[in-house]
Amino acid sequence: MTAGNRSEIERILREAGDCEPELDSRILTEELEGEALDEAVRRRASGEPLAYILGHRHFYREDYKVRPGVLIPRADSELLVEAALQYLGALHLPAGDVLKISRSTKTSGTVRMADLCTGTGCIGISLANELGRHGIRVIGILTDISDTALLTASENALDCCSIPGTIEILRHNILEDELTGTYDIIVSNPPYITDSEMKELDGEVSEYEPALALEGGPDGLKFYESIFVKAYKALEDGGAVMTEHGYLQGEAVRDLCAKAGFEDIITLKDYGGNDRVTAGFKHAG
Repeated sequence: MTAGNRSEIERILREAGDCEPELDSRILTEELEGEALDEAVRRRASGEPLAYILGHRHFYREDYKVRPGVLIPRADSELLVEAALQYLGALHLPAGDVLKISRSTKTSGTVRMADLCTGTGCIGISLANELGRHGIRVIGILTDISDTALLTASENALDCCSIPGTIEILRHNILEDELTGTYDIIVSNPPYITDSEMKELDGEVSEYEPALALEGGPDGLKFYESIFVKAYKALEDGGAVMTEHGYLQGEAVRDLCAKAGFEDIITLKDYGGNDRVTAGFKHAG
């Protein structure tokens, strides 16, 4: 069908409604050839996300394994990694709203980190790797309820984690289970799409990405109260919780964070100018 002809692939993808046919064509022809390329073009023309077809997606500084049934990493979520690194004193050349994050008072020892609703594991692993690059020892857990996410995160921990043994993958239901252990920072990108937004999602998302990783209930806030309450109990004094959320949810997420006991709460805007990450801090009682 395609025989590696990029212009023909672009035509096929353009006619199928691909919003970036030139870019997708270039990526496909660089990674695949022959029958594998033909099959990939057919899948992309049907609307399947490129990350699922290729089996990977770049995020922060790593290339993460991705498969159907687990949420595809988004560039917007890199702000959550940057915010956590800024807090821990390990962000190289901080810019934008992350400059508003105050530094942790912890000056030595191992950083204990938890990434809740981890999906591919990209946020927690990227955070652990960057801390390691700055000479900071880290021990972390990545949690999820999805079998596919747990498998994918486990594989990414083996393949992408720069310091083996720093990350543990655990099954955990944030709505029901308490967190065990104590932590210096807890991050999470939970499902936050509202019921009404679910009905309006682009077909590439609604038909292929897992609803379990998207649906946040009627107001998109289903997970936040539980995350904040359980994080407050598990964090050391001086610790921080940081969550990604939708661009209209900043005020509501801040309210839930404050209700759980956190202070100095701040919402950061992404590089598109939208509310994206809210951070709260647990001060010594």
